[in-house]
Amino acid sequence: MFQTVPEANATLIQSGNDKYSCPNCGMHLVKFYKTSHTHANHQYCSIHCLYEATQGIIPEDAKVVDTITLELIDVKKAFYVVGSKVRGTMTRTSSYAFGSEKDAQTFATDNGGQIMNFEQTYAVAAEDFPKDFAKPTSSKLAPSAKIEVPQDAKCPVCGMFVAKYPQWVAMIAGEKAFYFDGVKDMMKFYFAQKIASDKLFVSDYYKLLKLEATKAFYVKGSNVYGPMGSELIPFATQEEALSFARDHDGQKVLTFEEITEMMVKNL
Repeated sequence: MFQTVPEANATLIQSGNDKYSCPNCGMHLVKFYKTSHTHANHQYCSIHCLYEATQGIIPEDAKVVDTITLELIDVKKAFYVVGSKVRGTMTRTSSYAFGSEKDAQTFATDNGGQIMNFEQTYAVAAEDFPKDFAKPTSSKLAPSAKIEVPQDAKCPVCGMFVAKYPQWVAMIAGEKAFYFDGVKDMMKFYFAQKIASDKLFVSDYYKLLKLEATKAFYVKGSNVYGPMGSELIPFATQEEALSFARDHDGQKVLTFEEITEMMVKNL
Protein backbone atom coordinates (compact mmCIF):
# COMPACT_ATOMS: atom_id res chain seq x y z
CA MET A 1 0.00 0.00 0.00
CA PHE A 2 1.09 3.58 -0.60
CA GLN A 3 0.81 4.31 3.14
CA THR A 4 3.28 1.57 4.13
CA VAL A 5 6.98 2.17 4.73
CA PRO A 6 9.87 -0.02 5.94
CA GLU A 7 9.80 -0.06 9.75
CA ALA A 8 13.31 1.41 9.86
CA ASN A 9 11.95 4.56 8.17
CA ALA A 10 9.03 5.04 10.58
CA THR A 11 9.15 7.28 13.64
CA LEU A 12 6.95 5.67 16.31
CA ILE A 13 6.42 7.68 19.49
CA GLN A 14 4.61 5.05 21.55
CA SER A 15 6.36 2.27 23.45
CA GLY A 16 5.79 -1.21 24.81
CA ASN A 17 2.83 -3.25 23.59
CA ASP A 18 1.22 -0.10 22.18
CA LYS A 19 4.13 0.90 19.97
CA TYR A 20 2.68 -0.31 16.69
CA SER A 21 -1.06 0.22 17.25
CA CYS A 22 -3.32 3.20 16.67
CA PRO A 23 -4.94 3.71 20.13
CA ASN A 24 -8.25 4.51 18.49
CA CYS A 25 -8.76 1.68 16.00
CA GLY A 26 -5.80 -0.67 16.53
CA MET A 27 -4.44 -0.43 12.98
CA HIS A 28 -0.75 -1.11 12.47
CA LEU A 29 1.10 2.21 12.39
CA VAL A 30 3.88 1.08 10.07
CA LYS A 31 1.38 -0.19 7.49
CA PHE A 32 -0.44 3.15 7.59
CA TYR A 33 2.51 5.37 8.41
CA LYS A 34 2.20 8.03 5.71
CA THR A 35 -1.18 9.16 7.05
CA SER A 36 -0.31 8.97 10.76
CA HIS A 37 -0.64 11.87 13.21
CA THR A 38 0.64 12.32 16.75
CA HIS A 39 -1.02 14.15 19.63
CA ALA A 40 -0.63 14.03 23.42
CA ASN A 41 1.88 11.16 23.34
CA HIS A 42 -0.35 9.04 21.11
CA GLN A 43 0.08 8.15 17.47
CA TYR A 44 -2.96 7.70 15.23
CA CYS A 45 -3.15 5.99 11.86
CA SER A 46 -5.10 8.81 10.22
CA ILE A 47 -6.73 12.19 10.61
CA HIS A 48 -9.99 10.25 10.92
CA CYS A 49 -8.79 8.65 14.16
CA LEU A 50 -7.21 11.90 15.35
CA TYR A 51 -10.57 13.61 14.84
CA GLU A 52 -12.42 10.90 16.76
CA ALA A 53 -9.89 11.00 19.62
CA THR A 54 -10.00 14.80 19.91
CA GLN A 55 -13.80 14.85 19.61
CA GLY A 56 -13.85 17.65 17.09
CA ILE A 57 -11.62 20.02 19.07
CA ILE A 58 -8.64 21.05 16.95
CA PRO A 59 -5.47 19.89 18.76
CA GLU A 60 -2.73 22.44 19.37
CA ASP A 61 0.31 20.16 19.49
CA ALA A 62 -0.37 17.66 16.71
CA LYS A 63 2.18 16.47 14.19
CA VAL A 64 1.79 14.64 10.90
CA VAL A 65 4.07 12.54 8.71
CA ASP A 66 5.59 14.34 5.74
CA THR A 67 4.76 12.08 2.80
CA ILE A 68 8.14 12.77 1.16
CA THR A 69 10.66 12.86 4.02
CA LEU A 70 8.66 10.57 6.35
CA GLU A 71 9.52 12.88 9.24
CA LEU A 72 6.97 14.17 11.75
CA ILE A 73 6.18 17.85 11.15
CA ASP A 74 3.95 20.42 12.86
CA VAL A 75 0.44 20.18 11.37
CA LYS A 76 0.22 23.98 11.34
CA LYS A 77 3.16 24.13 8.93
CA ALA A 78 1.99 21.27 6.73
CA PHE A 79 0.40 21.49 3.29
CA TYR A 80 -2.26 18.81 2.88
CA VAL A 81 -3.46 17.40 -0.44
CA VAL A 82 -7.08 16.40 0.16
CA GLY A 83 -9.21 14.25 -2.13
CA SER A 84 -6.53 12.85 -4.41
CA LYS A 85 -6.91 9.55 -6.26
CA VAL A 86 -4.40 7.95 -3.85
CA ARG A 87 -6.36 5.89 -1.36
CA GLY A 88 -6.55 7.25 2.17
CA THR A 89 -6.80 5.59 5.58
CA MET A 90 -10.13 5.10 7.39
CA THR A 91 -11.95 7.56 5.12
CA ARG A 92 -13.21 7.92 1.57
CA THR A 93 -11.54 11.36 1.24
CA SER A 94 -7.79 10.86 1.37
CA SER A 95 -5.38 13.41 2.81
CA TYR A 96 -1.58 13.45 2.64
CA ALA A 97 0.68 16.06 4.23
CA PHE A 98 3.85 17.70 2.94
CA GLY A 99 6.45 19.95 4.49
CA SER A 100 6.74 22.11 1.41
CA GLU A 101 4.07 23.63 -0.80
CA LYS A 102 6.08 22.63 -3.87
CA ASP A 103 5.92 18.93 -2.90
CA ALA A 104 2.20 19.25 -2.29
CA GLN A 105 1.65 20.89 -5.68
CA THR A 106 3.64 18.14 -7.44
CA PHE A 107 1.60 15.44 -5.69
CA ALA A 108 -1.68 17.20 -6.54
CA THR A 109 -0.65 17.61 -10.18
CA ASP A 110 0.08 13.89 -10.43
CA ASN A 111 -2.86 12.61 -8.37
CA GLY A 112 -5.50 15.33 -8.16
CA GLY A 113 -6.86 16.84 -4.97
CA GLN A 114 -6.86 20.27 -3.34
CA ILE A 115 -4.11 21.84 -1.24
CA MET A 116 -5.38 22.79 2.23
CA ASN A 117 -4.03 23.75 5.63
CA PHE A 118 -4.58 21.61 8.71
CA GLU A 119 -7.72 23.38 9.93
CA GLN A 120 -9.36 22.97 6.53
CA THR A 121 -8.35 19.31 6.37
CA TYR A 122 -9.64 18.72 9.90
CA ALA A 123 -12.95 20.28 8.84
CA VAL A 124 -13.17 17.88 5.89
CA ALA A 125 -12.54 14.98 8.30
CA ALA A 126 -15.36 16.31 10.50
CA GLU A 127 -17.73 16.45 7.54
CA ASP A 128 -16.81 12.96 6.35
CA PHE A 129 -16.77 11.34 9.77
CA PRO A 130 -20.49 10.46 10.03
CA LYS A 131 -20.50 9.20 6.42
CA ASP A 132 -17.44 6.97 6.51
CA PHE A 133 -19.01 4.08 8.38
CA ALA A 134 -22.70 4.84 8.10
CA LYS A 135 -24.71 2.09 9.72
CA PRO A 136 -27.05 0.16 7.42
CA THR A 137 -30.73 0.97 7.49
CA SER A 138 -33.42 -1.40 6.33
CA SER A 139 -36.99 -2.27 7.22
CA LYS A 140 -35.88 -5.90 7.12
CA LEU A 141 -33.72 -5.66 10.24
CA ALA A 142 -34.45 -8.51 12.64
CA PRO A 143 -32.71 -10.25 15.54
CA SER A 144 -30.43 -12.98 14.20
CA ALA A 145 -27.33 -14.92 15.12
CA LYS A 146 -24.35 -12.65 14.65
CA ILE A 147 -20.62 -13.25 14.61
CA GLU A 148 -19.51 -12.75 18.21
CA VAL A 149 -16.18 -10.95 18.31
CA PRO A 150 -13.86 -10.82 21.34
CA GLN A 151 -13.28 -7.21 22.36
CA ASP A 152 -9.53 -7.55 21.95
CA ALA A 153 -9.64 -9.29 18.55
CA LYS A 154 -7.51 -7.65 15.88
CA CYS A 155 -7.66 -8.17 12.12
CA PRO A 156 -4.56 -10.22 11.19
CA VAL A 157 -4.22 -8.27 7.93
CA CYS A 158 -4.40 -4.62 9.06
CA GLY A 159 -4.34 -4.79 12.86
CA MET A 160 -7.65 -2.99 13.37
CA PHE A 161 -9.86 -3.70 16.40
CA VAL A 162 -12.65 -5.69 14.77
CA ALA A 163 -15.31 -5.33 17.48
CA LYS A 164 -15.52 -1.57 16.82
CA TYR A 165 -17.15 -2.22 13.45
CA PRO A 166 -19.77 -4.97 13.99
CA GLN A 167 -21.58 -4.35 10.71
CA TRP A 168 -18.44 -5.31 8.76
CA VAL A 169 -17.25 -8.36 10.70
CA ALA A 170 -16.06 -11.45 8.86
CA MET A 171 -14.35 -14.50 10.31
CA ILE A 172 -12.50 -17.71 9.58
CA ALA A 173 -13.50 -20.49 11.97
CA GLY A 174 -11.28 -23.29 13.23
CA GLU A 175 -9.24 -24.31 16.25
CA LYS A 176 -8.06 -20.73 16.19
CA ALA A 177 -10.63 -18.24 14.88
CA PHE A 178 -9.55 -15.17 12.93
CA TYR A 179 -11.67 -12.02 12.80
CA PHE A 180 -11.60 -9.34 10.10
CA ASP A 181 -12.93 -5.80 9.69
CA GLY A 182 -14.38 -6.62 6.29
CA VAL A 183 -14.68 -9.21 3.55
CA LYS A 184 -11.75 -7.71 1.64
CA ASP A 185 -9.21 -8.44 4.38
CA MET A 186 -10.70 -11.86 5.03
CA MET A 187 -10.32 -12.76 1.36
CA LYS A 188 -6.70 -11.55 1.31
CA PHE A 189 -5.98 -13.88 4.22
CA TYR A 190 -7.97 -16.70 2.63
CA PHE A 191 -6.04 -16.54 -0.65
CA ALA A 192 -2.66 -16.18 1.08
CA GLN A 193 -3.20 -19.03 3.54
CA LYS A 194 -5.22 -21.32 1.20
CA ILE A 195 -7.87 -22.00 3.83
CA ALA A 196 -10.92 -24.19 3.14
CA SER A 197 -13.80 -21.97 2.01
CA ASP A 198 -16.32 -23.71 4.30
CA LYS A 199 -14.61 -22.07 7.28
CA LEU A 200 -15.40 -18.53 6.07
CA PHE A 201 -18.28 -16.46 7.43
CA VAL A 202 -19.47 -12.91 6.75
CA SER A 203 -22.08 -10.52 8.16
CA ASP A 204 -25.18 -9.68 6.12
CA TYR A 205 -25.06 -5.93 5.57
CA TYR A 206 -28.70 -5.33 6.46
CA LYS A 207 -29.49 -7.90 9.16
CA LEU A 208 -25.92 -8.34 10.47
CA LEU A 209 -26.60 -12.07 10.71
CA LYS A 210 -23.82 -14.62 10.25
CA LEU A 211 -23.71 -16.03 6.71
CA GLU A 212 -21.67 -18.78 5.13
CA ALA A 213 -19.35 -16.83 2.85
CA THR A 214 -19.78 -19.27 -0.03
CA LYS A 215 -23.57 -18.72 -0.07
CA ALA A 216 -23.59 -14.91 0.12
CA PHE A 217 -23.83 -12.38 -2.72
CA TYR A 218 -21.39 -9.46 -2.80
CA VAL A 219 -21.67 -5.92 -4.14
CA LYS A 220 -18.42 -4.56 -5.55
CA GLY A 221 -17.59 -0.91 -6.20
CA SER A 222 -20.45 0.83 -4.36
CA ASN A 223 -20.32 4.28 -2.77
CA VAL A 224 -20.56 2.74 0.70
CA TYR A 225 -17.15 2.30 2.33
CA GLY A 226 -15.99 -0.02 5.11
CA PRO A 227 -13.24 0.65 7.67
CA MET A 228 -10.64 -0.24 5.02
CA GLY A 229 -12.23 1.72 2.18
CA SER A 230 -13.76 0.00 -0.84
CA GLU A 231 -15.39 -3.27 0.18
CA LEU A 232 -17.14 -6.39 -1.02
CA ILE A 233 -20.47 -5.94 0.77
CA PRO A 234 -22.30 -9.21 1.58
CA PHE A 235 -26.01 -10.01 1.41
CA ALA A 236 -28.03 -13.14 2.05
CA THR A 237 -29.93 -12.94 -1.24
CA GLN A 238 -29.17 -11.85 -4.76
CA GLU A 239 -32.30 -9.69 -4.73
CA GLU A 240 -31.03 -7.65 -1.76
CA ALA A 241 -27.60 -7.32 -3.33
CA LEU A 242 -29.05 -6.07 -6.63
CA SER A 243 -31.30 -3.60 -4.81
CA PHE A 244 -28.34 -2.24 -2.82
CA ALA A 245 -26.23 -2.00 -5.98
CA ARG A 246 -28.94 0.07 -7.69
CA ASP A 247 -29.23 2.41 -4.69
CA HIS A 248 -25.51 2.82 -4.10
CA ASP A 249 -23.90 2.80 -7.54
CA GLY A 250 -22.54 -0.72 -7.17
CA GLN A 251 -20.50 -1.88 -10.16
CA LYS A 252 -21.34 -5.57 -9.95
CA VAL A 253 -22.99 -8.30 -7.88
CA LEU A 254 -20.74 -11.32 -7.38
CA THR A 255 -21.00 -14.83 -6.05
CA PHE A 256 -18.22 -16.10 -3.81
CA GLU A 257 -16.70 -18.11 -6.69
CA GLU A 258 -16.38 -14.94 -8.79
CA ILE A 259 -14.14 -13.18 -6.25
CA THR A 260 -10.51 -13.43 -7.37
CA GLU A 261 -7.23 -12.75 -5.63
CA MET A 262 -6.35 -10.00 -8.11
CA MET A 263 -9.75 -8.35 -7.61
CA VAL A 264 -9.23 -8.22 -3.86
CA LYS A 265 -5.72 -6.76 -4.23
CA ASN A 266 -7.06 -3.99 -6.48
CA LEU A 267 -9.97 -2.92 -4.27
